Amino acid sequence: MKKVASLVIAFVLLIGFFPNRSNAATSELKVHFINVGQGDSILIQSPDGKNMLIDGGPKSAGKYVVEFLKDKKIKKLDYVVATNNQEDHIGGLVDVLKAFTVSTFIESGYTDNSKVYADLNSIVKEKKIKVSVPKELDKLPFDSNMIIRVLHVNQNASNGADASIVLKLTYNKVSFLLMSDANIAIEDQIRSKYDVAATVLKNGQHGSNASSSAAFISNVKPQAAILSYDKKDPPHAAVEARLKNVGAKTYKTADHCNITVTTDGVKHSISSSCGKTADKPATAKQTTKPTSKVRSKPKQNGNLSSGTYVIPGAPTSFKNCTELRKYYPHGVKSSHPAYASKHDRDKDGWACEK
Repeated sequence: MKKVASLVIAFVLLIGFFPNRSNAATSELKVHFINVGQGDSILIQSPDGKNMLIDGGPKSAGKYVVEFLKDKKIKKLDYVVATNNQEDHIGGLVDVLKAFTVSTFIESGYTDNSKVYADLNSIVKEKKIKVSVPKELDKLPFDSNMIIRVLHVNQNASNGADASIVLKLTYNKVSFLLMSDANIAIEDQIRSKYDVAATVLKNGQHGSNASSSAAFISNVKPQAAILSYDKKDPPHAAVEARLKNVGAKTYKTADHCNITVTTDGVKHSISSSCGKTADKPATAKQTTKPTSKVRSKPKQNGNLSSGTYVIPGAPTSFKNCTELRKYYPHGVKSSHPAYASKHDRDKDGWACEK
């Protein structure tokens, strides 16, 4: 009997070394959809503290993306992913690669003769950043708590958009499908081979009707859909109708600015930094507080609290400070295009600070 008891105890202790994966999600995953105007930029902050930036928006958004990353206290990027070579995806990465230490740069492998692509590759070589070209179904070794799988990439495509890297992130029961510039033909290929069901869908081609087919959205069945675009080039009405038909709540960078999805792997919440109140997904807990904390007097430290950053697509004229703070919760400096002397009551060169 003593021998049997000893074996049982040993077995119980052994089981303790192998955690139950279904309950392993104890920390938060944050996925930020950065407002870069007509373009894509996504920051992933993993449960174990790693950082991945997927695309950097157009060149005009580069400094803003850098400031956003610094505001999140990021000093190093474990991965930077250029899903395709279009300027609205990689233009801003030039400033990012200059400003941060980057461990691995992932690209589609499709090459072209554009200046922005040449500039990006020049920085990668200069800083001796490791380059990786993934294959379909590759798993990116980012965080052991989650799975990031490549569902599409084609370095032999006829154009940069069709070479797009499509990624699916899975953290326990919550998943993200990031479509880059994949069109309907690519959507059909992916859904015919893989499970595309996802909690959050980042629609392809900024909501263009050349992507997000009814069949595809029906397969994904997202609870939330992210549309990243500039107000001058809004998403197609048919795309929004298809999302509504499957019960998805739509979030738009042109309206909500920066959009953050926070999840523990079971529940998720979605918050926005400005504009309209973010809608609540069917099974998600909602928070609508700005992503940046308000301070009594912002420090001029070069990040989002500096009062000089410009949100792409944001108005430059506001009726009052209440409206301005929806976009700039810390107020703005006199050098900012949204600054107006009527909002600077103490005449200190800072309008609408709290």
